[in-house]
Amino acid sequence: MDAPRAIVEVAGVDVRWHDMIDMTFDNTLYLAADSFDVTFRNDLYLSDWFRKQQEVKIYLGYVKSPYAWSKAELDHVFTGRIDGVKPNFSGTMTVKLPGRDYSAPMIDTEYSVAYAERTSSQIAVMMAVKYGLTPVVTDTTVIVDKELVANKKEWDVLQALADLEGFVCYVTKDKELYFGPRQDEDEEVVAELNYKVSGLANCGEIEFDDSAVGVVNKVTVRHWPGRDKQLIEASAINESLLTAMGGQVKERIWYISKAKTYELAQMYAEKLLKENSRAVVTATGWYPGNPKILAEKKVKVSGCGRFNGFYYVEKATHSLSKQDGYKTSFSLTNVRPESAEQYRQDLYNYEEKTA
Repeated sequence: MDAPRAIVEVAGVDVRWHDMIDMTFDNTLYLAADSFDVTFRNDLYLSDWFRKQQEVKIYLGYVKSPYAWSKAELDHVFTGRIDGVKPNFSGTMTVKLPGRDYSAPMIDTEYSVAYAERTSSQIAVMMAVKYGLTPVVTDTTVIVDKELVANKKEWDVLQALADLEGFVCYVTKDKELYFGPRQDEDEEVVAELNYKVSGLANCGEIEFDDSAVGVVNKVTVRHWPGRDKQLIEASAINESLLTAMGGQVKERIWYISKAKTYELAQMYAEKLLKENSRAVVTATGWYPGNPKILAEKKVKVSGCGRFNGFYYVEKATHSLSKQDGYKTSFSLTNVRPESAEQYRQDLYNYEEKTA
């Protein structure tokens, strides 16, 4: 049987598997930085070498032989930096390293660049260069209004600009700042979550929520053409759903750069309403460790009756310890989030329900 393994590379040096006690890696998009928390033995005083801001890469997966294996057999799942060094000098002698990916400094830093006439893409490139990231940026043409960048964290500025352009923005494990259209072509099913399927059962637990949370009965599409130009806005309402929900308006607003006329804005509003006025089913659970289960990836659920089908990963937590093995916890949705704003709202709704 293949054995779970991980390698944590710190400042270009692999820390021995022998010294690792446990590791947790949280993967999400848009809302927050990916993060990690790893604990090592400290009887050799590794804490003397670890430093804040050292670069960390995490490799995770399974190996054929638990006694003769290499990093090349594992998947590279994370790149970031150490946020702190926490040695515990006691009978166990351990050192814990928490950290986040390369979006973290933008999340922590106020946008302080003097206002100048720049496009969204120019600001995205400027942020990438500032933090040593490779810009993977789609060009835009409209000059950004000062209000969109004032009194915000740098990451909030980038997310607001992504919403404005109908884009998404995130930092990859390869230290790229992606600012551009959503890449929807990846529909590969990365895992099959089988609950009580004869001979195939592999899902430890999965809990579904089929509720009205996330369902909208009104969609508004906006496009701001630029300074001194009138806002283009159109809305679509599902009247029957509005009545069924007791007349309470549940609205979601999209900023779509392609909606350059009222007619186009109306077309996008009606299309998005059709997609988002249907019931959203969410799920949480855990599965034997699988490094392929990452945010936005597609999975198939079986053995759960009417809840069988395809779902998208909203958040994944990978936990590996020598005592408990390797487990992947997940949050799923049956509707692919269509924008950064929707993704943030979906996660907010999930966290609100579980608080």
